[in-house]
Amino acid sequence: MKRHAVIPGWMSIVVVTAFSVIAARAVAGGAEKVSERGEIDTKYLWATETIFRTVDEWETEFAAVEKEMEALAKFRGTLSQGSDQLYKFLKARDEVEPRVSRIYVYASLTADQDTRDGKHQAMRSRARSLAIKYGQLMSWVQPELTAMQFEQIDSWMREKQELELYRHAFDDLFRQKQYVLSPREEELLAMAGEVRSTPRSAYTLFSNADTVFPKIVDAEGKTREIDEQAFYVYMRSPDRRVRKDVYDAIVGTFAKHRNTAAALLNGAVQNHILTVKARGYDSCLGASLHGSNIPVGVYNNLVNTINENLPLLHRYQTIRKRVLKLDDGVHAYDLFAPFIGDQKLEYKYEDAVKTIVTALKPLGNDYLTQMKKGFDSRWVDVYPNKGKRSGAYSSGTYLTQPYILMNFHDTYEDMSTLAHEMGHSMHSYLSRGTQPYVYSDYDIFCAEVASTCNEILLQNYVLERTPDPKKKLYLLGEFLESIRGTVFRQTMFSEFEQRIHEMAEAREPLTADSMGAAYRKIMKKYYGPDYTHDDLVDNYWIRIPHFYRNFYVYKYATSYCAASNIANQIMKGEPDTREAYMKFLKGGGSKYPVDMLKVAGVDMTTSEPIQDAMKLFEGLLDQTEGLLTKLGKID
Repeated sequence: MKRHAVIPGWMSIVVVTAFSVIAARAVAGGAEKVSERGEIDTKYLWATETIFRTVDEWETEFAAVEKEMEALAKFRGTLSQGSDQLYKFLKARDEVEPRVSRIYVYASLTADQDTRDGKHQAMRSRARSLAIKYGQLMSWVQPELTAMQFEQIDSWMREKQELELYRHAFDDLFRQKQYVLSPREEELLAMAGEVRSTPRSAYTLFSNADTVFPKIVDAEGKTREIDEQAFYVYMRSPDRRVRKDVYDAIVGTFAKHRNTAAALLNGAVQNHILTVKARGYDSCLGASLHGSNIPVGVYNNLVNTINENLPLLHRYQTIRKRVLKLDDGVHAYDLFAPFIGDQKLEYKYEDAVKTIVTALKPLGNDYLTQMKKGFDSRWVDVYPNKGKRSGAYSSGTYLTQPYILMNFHDTYEDMSTLAHEMGHSMHSYLSRGTQPYVYSDYDIFCAEVASTCNEILLQNYVLERTPDPKKKLYLLGEFLESIRGTVFRQTMFSEFEQRIHEMAEAREPLTADSMGAAYRKIMKKYYGPDYTHDDLVDNYWIRIPHFYRNFYVYKYATSYCAASNIANQIMKGEPDTREAYMKFLKGGGSKYPVDMLKVAGVDMTTSEPIQDAMKLFEGLLDQTEGLLTKLGKID
């Protein structure tokens, strides 16, 4: 997934933690030797020296930027003096803000490459505090601008050509004028930023640092320590006993703290309600979508269309029940189990890079040339090392090259993850290389499109060139699971998230019992008659960190549907599709996200892209059933 370390908004800056565990890969049991970072060839390490050559250089820039932030704050009360003064401020802001981001990105990357290094952890903490301070110093800007008449700013934009660049940004600002508070109120909200982030920060510590899971016995009879990163590895085990033991261990451990977890999630929801009440929005959902100008109908359209297609997900579970001989039904710990458990596709890193480059040829030479340059310029931190952060993400900012964190273990899944993160990095690279700073970053609503498009092109390329029916069945299973996990499952999470916010807005208490009941109802609806629900599953919501991101997860589903539509058109060679897609990748934030996707030929205000993804899922089910019958796995 894409990682925003510091996300600039219009006249503001926000610090966001990274939620990259969805892309995490783990080695069951830790059987592989993990090297120290110094033992790894430099060509496999990301090039952080292109940001700052030394920590001393970072410290010098930190001090310089802190002073310039103070100087920038002195523009307060002067923006109404005329077009020259307004442009002078905007130009200065566009120079300082990306430097704040660069300071954070460097500290974050170096902290993640060895989490044991206290010096770099402290640097990241200082960089985060710097970004928060910047937000506080700039909290006056929106109120000061919106206190002016748009007609005045419009006349200045017509008068001074340099200001015309900011027209879309000003249009967006004044679109939200009714929700902008007084300077003092905005300052108070900015000052409360760290306090309001406490539920999420506490959850992160609770789930990652303070929760200890019991050991389990694996399929070979060996006692293994487990953690969150190993969850999906063991959920894919052919051994049902192992799957159940791990599920019980992970979810059961979280369930022991269900009341604490409920209080934390309730705190996050109440934080969202505070925003609604303070700014005057109609609902938490509306408040969340309004900033990106996403119609609420887009969210509801996704949920409604997926609900109409739940019989396809039910069919998938019926196939699972038949293949795996689950006489007592499909339990939650069976949902990730492969149809065929003795197949693996292995790719060394260099082979994975070559395969990705070849698979993405339909995107054209412009894309491929820049992507190969990225591989050659050490965008990727390839292998695990002792102390390195787990998972995978794409990072970087306007003043840096992209950076990709990987923990590569020579599997097809790692190759797919690499293609995914390279999609994010290429989107960022092309946007930043084309757009001025103010429009250089794309909205989160569009963030997963480029990454998922890469994954789909790779999947189809490998699938078409795999004659072995068992390996083909393995790949089909991967493809089906990507749609189940990204479209159905994330939409299911979205329904749960919407439900608990509606409960809180109606002053219904959010307790472990009430949230568990809501989760149970949705699980049963989604997985259908062949799904058998266990009481423990009522607590599964505890282990999902994305619920602290305020209506984030639906974007995975909409992005997958959009990417599926684009990839399908590209593979068919539809006229002008590739050119339209490149315009989308280079567009950054120069249009509202729904309009930006329309540039790529996808209209998410309709159900068509979602229905197309459902047709793809149905076709994959047909192929899978055919192969299972051919292999004698089902009658």
